This record gives sequence, C-alpha cells and structure tokens, in this order.
Amino acid sequence: MLQDHRNRVFHDFRNGACRNLVCTDLFTRGIDIQAVNVVINFDFPKNSETYLHRVGRSGRFGHLGLAVNLITYEDRFTLYRMEQELGTEIKQIPPHIDQAIYCR
Repeated sequence: MLQDHRNRVFHDFRNGACRNLVCTDLFTRGIDIQAVNVVINFDFPKNSETYLHRVGRSGRFGHLGLAVNLITYEDRFTLYRMEQELGTEIKQIPPHIDQAIYCR
C-alpha cells in the first residue's frame, strides 16, 4: 500500500469511519487509539515482546480489552515459553465472553 493510502486508512480508522484495521507488527507499534478493544493475532508472535506490543493495543487508557490468538499445533511451544517468560497463563477462549469486555 502506498504511504498516502496507508495514511488515509489510518486517519479513517482513528476517526471511527472504519471499524476494522488489519496491519503488520511494524504498524501496530504506532497505534495508540482508545477505541481499539479487540486484537486478533492471526499469526501468533514468535516472542513475548511482540506479543505484548500486539495485545497491548486493546484495553488502552484503563479500558478492558480482548486479545484472540489463533494457535497452530506448532505454536504451542512458543505459547508455553511466553507464558513462562511473562509469568501468566494465556487461556483458551471460553464458551461465553462477556460483551462488556469489548462492547460499549
């Protein structure tokens, strides 16, 4: 995508004219928008720093957020390593997710 087009898409997203944004790791580091409440990791990150940067886009400014990770069979070792490094458990998606987490 040309830079002018990227700028326009991001402007529309920031102003609420566009509700969904698909972007690369490089671009996600520049997103600091209160309205981002759900992040979907289509490709699971390879390290915990990238994971934190990605999921940190949701739930900014004291709001709750939701991160969904699509995990392959091969990703399970990376997932386990990240849990150990971050001292947390990245849980499976529950059968019911409270809409208060991601809806206003």
